[in-house]
Formats: sequence, structure tokens, C-alpha cells
Amino acid sequence: MITIGKYLRKKRLLKDLTLQQVVDSTKTVYGCTTSTSVLSAIETDKNKIIDGELLFVLSDFYEIDLKELQGLILKNLQIK
Repeated sequence: MITIGKYLRKKRLLKDLTLQQVVDSTKTVYGCTTSTSVLSAIETDKNKIIDGELLFVLSDFYEIDLKELQGLILKNLQIK
């Protein structure tokens, strides 16, 4: 099963973006302040709990359907 972190990393790489580009763009477009270290921790599953606002921002930025994201999160919860 793919984790939310790996899923977000896959979406970022499909858009050919660096972590710094995501940080800069989300700050400019959404006013959302985060860091490359936070995003890296999420993508490498070191940070299992993701701030809700950041999750919504990344979902919109990566053009992820919220139903798809919800399904992924719920499947991961059922495995534990």
C-alpha cells in the first residue's frame, strides 16, 4: 500500500518540481508557509501527521481529487 507521503512525492515528481519550488509556490499562491524539511519528512513518512491546511493546499496545488486522497488515507488507517 502506498503511504500518503509517497503519494504526495509521486505527484510532486510528476510535475517535475523540487521541494523548494513547492515551498515557494505554495507561499506565493496560497499564503501557506512550510519548509523543505517539513515536506521531506512527510514524503519520507517521518512525519505521519500532516497539518490539515497544508494537506488541502498540497491537494489543490498537485491537482489531487479530495475523494482520492480520502480513500488513500482511510485505506492506510484500515491496514494498521
